[in-house]
Amino acid sequence: MTKLSPPSRILPFPFSFLLSPFLSSAFSLLLPVFCLLLSGCAKIVMPSGGPKDTTPPQVIGEKPENGSANFHGKIIKITFNEYVTLNNPNENVIFSPPMDMRADYSTQGKSALVRFNDTLRKNTTYNLFFTDCIQDYHEGNKLAGYNFAFSTGDSIDKHKLFGRIVNSEENKPESGMFVMLYDGNMDSLPLTVRPHYLTKTNDKGDFIFHHLKPKKYKIFALKDINSDLIYNLPNERIAFADSMFQAKYYETDSLLHIDTTAFISLRSFQEADTVQALAPYVNAQAGIYRFPYKIPVDSFKTQIESDTLVDYFSTMNNTHDTLSLYLKTFFKDEVTLYLKTDLKRIDTIDLQAYKTPQRPGGRTSKPVAPILKVNLANKEDLYAPTSLHFSYPLKPVDSVKMLVIATLFTGKDTTSIYVNIPDSFVMQFPVPFTFEPKINYTIWCKDSSFYSYDGATHDTIMFSLSKKTEKDYGNLIINYKVNTGNDSDFIVELLSSNQKVIFKETISSSKRIEYKHLLPGTYRFRVVEDRNKNGKWDTGSYCKKEQPEKIFTVEKEITIRGFWDIEEEVELRVPF
Repeated sequence: MTKLSPPSRILPFPFSFLLSPFLSSAFSLLLPVFCLLLSGCAKIVMPSGGPKDTTPPQVIGEKPENGSANFHGKIIKITFNEYVTLNNPNENVIFSPPMDMRADYSTQGKSALVRFNDTLRKNTTYNLFFTDCIQDYHEGNKLAGYNFAFSTGDSIDKHKLFGRIVNSEENKPESGMFVMLYDGNMDSLPLTVRPHYLTKTNDKGDFIFHHLKPKKYKIFALKDINSDLIYNLPNERIAFADSMFQAKYYETDSLLHIDTTAFISLRSFQEADTVQALAPYVNAQAGIYRFPYKIPVDSFKTQIESDTLVDYFSTMNNTHDTLSLYLKTFFKDEVTLYLKTDLKRIDTIDLQAYKTPQRPGGRTSKPVAPILKVNLANKEDLYAPTSLHFSYPLKPVDSVKMLVIATLFTGKDTTSIYVNIPDSFVMQFPVPFTFEPKINYTIWCKDSSFYSYDGATHDTIMFSLSKKTEKDYGNLIINYKVNTGNDSDFIVELLSSNQKVIFKETISSSKRIEYKHLLPGTYRFRVVEDRNKNGKWDTGSYCKKEQPEKIFTVEKEITIRGFWDIEEEVELRVPF
């Protein structure tokens, strides 16, 4: 048998030629050049795209031409210098006068198309206002405020109205609000019919009407919740002018070069809800029932009807819109509660006894022993009383011993103090001790010293505190100047840098007020023009033709330094 040799390994081109000594020698000479070429080809660099495009699209063609008369077509074509997209055109394109049927919007190449589905009125100037609708395809740069107009008659209207809307409560621009014009002056127009002309405020609260007839218009503004352009919901914000305004002709659209007598300044508001309502009560834990009211109440009375005696406490929160009821003695099944508010409204409520929550599967959760929560208020304020706050009214108790431990340079000084809880509604009490500044104190009380009416008690009470010194506070003296002919009061609030109300005063005439013990920082004044002198801000009413009371901030800013007295003068007058 002949023994077969294994087949020779055949290398693919180009490496098989290395078997030849001659070719191998030639390859060794060409190898450096070959590697150099490979290294150059292997490094791939992406071409630079140039600087980012930040310019909005530009209109280079319109069909028909913007401002055309005798237009009777169905399609408007607007061509740009680049590809564009239309951002939510049904919301961001405003027709004035409004149309009953929505138009269709599309793009074709670098053009935007608007196709009408409604019949155009005769001898009417139409205005299409593109708010933030048009933007370029790649970067999203917006062409803001583009306006297109045409007329179905022989001429196009050219008069305008300008204005601005601010939020009456916050005194900030009201953006995205519909502004509507009516040919007539009937009060019922915004409540019953769609407007004759329409536009929308921008981010600065500014608005402009183009292509109006030279006549007077009734103006009304609306935050339209249900998209029907009619004021028919109580929670829609509105604004209105007290008189009609005359449209005028201007060469410019700039708000800086117009006749100020034609500038419309409106303040938006939401009308007060006058229909009181009581939401279902909340019974999140045993013995506490909370009753939320839709509108704050000024006064209240409570009465429980039951076969057995049920003793309880009731209290209203600081905003007067939630009544809390705490049981002093508990009932097992059900009682009837009568709530009388503002001396006229009576609500009858069947109160159910607290039920332990159900666990998944319908099993009742194991009752958890209630815990009486304790907090310490005013740990640093030298001039505010340090007080203990409890989560439930306390049962009466005599002579509860507490310790106040002062950490001094020479050691610790312990003082025993005693607290009495009377048989009344007590959820907080001041610590009967005079705390010296800049000394570290510890308040200590043994566990189960206090019990609440729901049977809860507490663990060991231990709080640390240290009071500031008088050098950490400054005083502010303000001389308020009020014009003698002023018919309104002014509610003046002193605000801290985080907009917290520090002091609140009602001022009807010039006077001097001293604000003591202010912490260092920056302070401002917010003022309410209290026209009806009821001590609070009141919103407006369209049916009563009442504008909201004005709220404004005094331009003067006060800087308080520790251990300094500052005296300033503030003039109280409505700035607009």
